[in-house]
Amino acid sequence: MKYLFKYSAVLLLLLVLFSSCRKEPVYDVVPHIEFKRVEKFTYDEFGLKRDQISIVIGFQDGDGNLGLSRTSDIDKEPPFDFGSPYYNNFMTKLYIKRPQPNGESKFEEYIFPVQGFDFSGRFPRLSTDDRTEPLEGEIKYTFDITSDLFRIGDVIKFDVFIYDRTLPVPHRSNTVSTSEITLFQ
Repeated sequence: MKYLFKYSAVLLLLLVLFSSCRKEPVYDVVPHIEFKRVEKFTYDEFGLKRDQISIVIGFQDGDGNLGLSRTSDIDKEPPFDFGSPYYNNFMTKLYIKRPQPNGESKFEEYIFPVQGFDFSGRFPRLSTDDRTEPLEGEIKYTFDITSDLFRIGDVIKFDVFIYDRTLPVPHRSNTVSTSEITLFQ
């Protein structure tokens, strides 16, 4: 019993020392993303079929400056002002699978009927303060697709990249592709 108390204090001290030596990860200040999954929920609304699609990506960022506030004026000033290429920070390019003359199918970029429309948007700030620190986690970006633009059974996929808040020019992450998504099923 005497030895238990004697050595348990030493073990406790060693445990505290080793647990406090954990180093923060070191990531590049340019965000790095990887595709995780697509979540899809189909429902009917006002006679239209709708798919609620969530694209989930994993991220690593060395300085933690990801996300744009929807309410803060600072995130509406250049280069994040409306009309700027950096207004949105979650960027998407849509591809649709089309049949080819040889009987096979291939993905082609989808051209929207309204110029300037796409499924890109803003995701909120991921850190509540402006400290420079590495961040790692997942971003889940959700939007709806309706059957007035696409047919039941159309197969689509997205290319995705994100921007951070680096000034004067935000850093652009690598681009990832989603898995295939069959609409309205």
